Amino acid sequence: MSHYSEVQIELIDEGFLVAALSRLGFKGKVEVHREAQPLYGYQGDVRAQKANVIIRRQHVGQAANDLGFERQPDGRYRVWVSDYDRKYNKYDDAWLGRLKQAYGVEKAKAEAKKRGYRVSEQKQEDGRIRLVLRR
Repeated sequence: MSHYSEVQIELIDEGFLVAALSRLGFKGKVEVHREAQPLYGYQGDVRAQKANVIIRRQHVGQAANDLGFERQPDGRYRVWVSDYDRKYNKYDDAWLGRLKQAYGVEKAKAEAKKRGYRVSEQKQEDGRIRLVLRR
């Protein structure tokens, strides 16, 4: 049984989190729950960890465990990723960095639209995303 690691990252808005996960390929595969639900291991075993935003193991990878995002009392999300998925399914620090980037892009686009800008984006060769704002 793979051990879960707790990771703290600055994710606060559920909508931006779900949009960021969609950007990373999980469109239509994200569960959102008001009350935290249990996470499951690769054999279907119930784990002690719970989450409000969940990507079930069949969408994560071969022999994978659920990925979970648990809302904390301060509004931030705790990320639950198994050690196996961090190592073999590549949900490691680099993936968390791409998730943070996608979250930031979604947040910036929403703020720009609120202020009356049209937004387009361009992916740079080095992995950065450039947003172009026009009125």
